[in-house]
Amino acid sequence: MDRICRLTGPQWQVYSDSHRFRVLVSGRRFGKTRMSIEELLRAAVQAPGRKVWYVAPTYRQAQQICWQMLKDRLAGGNWIARKNESDLSIMLRGGGSVISLRGADNFDSLRGVGLHFLVMDEFADIKPEAWFEVLRATLSDTGGKALFTGTPKGRNWAYDLFQRGGHPDYPEWASYSFTTIERGNVPAAEVELARRELDELTFRQE
Repeated sequence: MDRICRLTGPQWQVYSDSHRFRVLVSGRRFGKTRMSIEELLRAAVQAPGRKVWYVAPTYRQAQQICWQMLKDRLAGGNWIARKNESDLSIMLRGGGSVISLRGADNFDSLRGVGLHFLVMDEFADIKPEAWFEVLRATLSDTGGKALFTGTPKGRNWAYDLFQRGGHPDYPEWASYSFTTIERGNVPAAEVELARRELDELTFRQE
């Protein structure tokens, strides 16, 4: 699947971690969406008939952020058997696994599905009930895994999930944090310009 050349060192560190639940908090332009697509594809091809979801705070965000990139990635590898533009879902060749994009703005509508893998992007902007009351249960009967990605948003439920990584009470969890500078995708001059234009708290967050 040509995964290695598509991932940077920091991305590969998260991708190769085998914990069931992983939390990635990073600065802007880390490449979270590209990495998430590789995660979705890996999960979908592990066995026939798998269901994997990418969930953004809203349906529109899922479409704007991930849909075209996902289609381009899968078309490049001739993975697509059938795609549904209105449902934002793609069935893969050779087993019928389905990758779907969803929004958490109406999270009650996400009940009742058994998932094998789940990405929650910008999860700090998603209501915690979406995870604790709905999406967590979708992974129970399958033993499915989840990846949480996003940028810092202060001390909220996302912060609490991040604290689970490395905690002895949560052995299934791992947490990672990378800055925009560590990713290396933004020129140093642009980072320095942002440092001058933003207040310290905003700069550190973004």
